[in-house]
Order: sequence, then C-alpha cells, then structure tokens
Amino acid sequence: MDKRILKLRQKIDDLDENIIQLLKKRMKISKEVGQLKDQLDLPVEDKRREQQIIDRLLQQAGKNLSEEQLMRIFTAVFTSSKQIQS
Repeated sequence: MDKRILKLRQKIDDLDENIIQLLKKRMKISKEVGQLKDQLDLPVEDKRREQQIIDRLLQQAGKNLSEEQLMRIFTAVFTSSKQIQS
C-alpha cells in the first residue's frame, strides 16, 4: 500500500477516535438532559431544538459536507440522544 494512503488513513483513524470521544460526551450530557426533562415532565423529543442545531451546523459545514450528509449524520445522533433520554 502506498505510504501516502496509509498516512491519510491514520489521520482518518485519529479523527474517528476524536469523534467517538465527543459522541460519548454528548450522550452523557443527553442523559442528564433526559433526567431533567423527566423531572420537569417535558417530552423527550424537541423538533424545534433539533432544527436549531441543524441550522447552526449547516452554517459551519462548508463545501465538504452537503446538507443531505449533515442531515443523515445528525438524524442518527438525535435518534441516539432521544433513546438515551428515554
């Protein structure tokens, strides 16, 4: 295998590790949010909040991440967050 590809793949692996760590932190906070929502008798799902997040992230996404890609990724993140809040 070409060393340039291996070097780039290592960078991707490093980024994947960072993403996992961030997702773990996000899920921990989501669980705390779910506990508060339960105490306050609020529904787990908040479509307005999800849309706010998508709108904010779309502004940051730039050219390397399409709206469709961002939606697919964060739909999965939102689903996981809601599951952990339940």
